Amino acid sequence: MLSSQSGVALLGLLLGGVVVGVMIGGEIKDGIINGLIFGIITGVIIFVVYIIQIVSSVLGSAILGAVASQLVILLVIEVILAIVGGVLGTLMRSEALTDVES
Repeated sequence: MLSSQSGVALLGLLLGGVVVGVMIGGEIKDGIINGLIFGIITGVIIFVVYIIQIVSSVLGSAILGAVASQLVILLVIEVILAIVGGVLGTLMRSEALTDVES
């Protein structure tokens, strides 16, 4: 499941989490919460796209049972990456603000 297409999605989730963290600012707790929300929403969208892609294939129903656990693991990885990105973005913003203030 972690093919090149998923790798791009995972990198996008990390960078998107960083953007969310920078936009929100605040404390690390805020970065975690907003990264979690971003990760869940985006992860579910990617999850649904993968299910549609698998079901529309020739052996979709047979393959879906075999890869269902991998899809759930991929969803968890996506949420964790978005949370990490949110924390990194929050830390980047706080560091940028301390440099400007001093």
